[in-house]
Amino acid sequence: MKIKSALIAFAVANMFVGGAAHTQIMGMNGVWRLNQELSFPKAKCEILNYAITADEQHYVVDEISSDGKKFNTEYRARYDGKEYANRNLVSGEVNYVKLRKVLDRVEEVTNIRHEKGSDGKETNVVRKYYIRMLSPNSKQIMSVLSSILPDGTFQVTGVRYFDKVEGSKPKC
Repeated sequence: MKIKSALIAFAVANMFVGGAAHTQIMGMNGVWRLNQELSFPKAKCEILNYAITADEQHYVVDEISSDGKKFNTEYRARYDGKEYANRNLVSGEVNYVKLRKVLDRVEEVTNIRHEKGSDGKETNVVRKYYIRMLSPNSKQIMSVLSSILPDGTFQVTGVRYFDKVEGSKPKC
């Protein structure tokens, strides 16, 4: 448990470290399955699929939550500080992501929702942050999920581990 706490602290601390490199994290390429034993909260099934080129990350998640709800979303983005559409393939809803490379094997994903205020103007509301860390042997990704509370503080809402899948692609 001490190692998990240290990794969470490391991830949160690194959210505030600048990463100048824009090169994609090629080791994340491939298919990843949720490690039920190490993760919380647990989904019934969660599969990540990264198709990464030198300058773009195509990310697809296919999930069935613990209560049986299906979640499937995808985006194509770069580490350039711009917002990219993140389309929910189940509901059709579109939110946005912004990617930032923090370290050679660490990325920060900011989830943003565009909302209209009472004045009718659209504002960008940051909903969540994900810190994804690729293990040194490129066999596991740890994802720390955090939400922003109304008072502006962070709350870690989950830590999920994904194991690299070799061979045929699993399905949820």
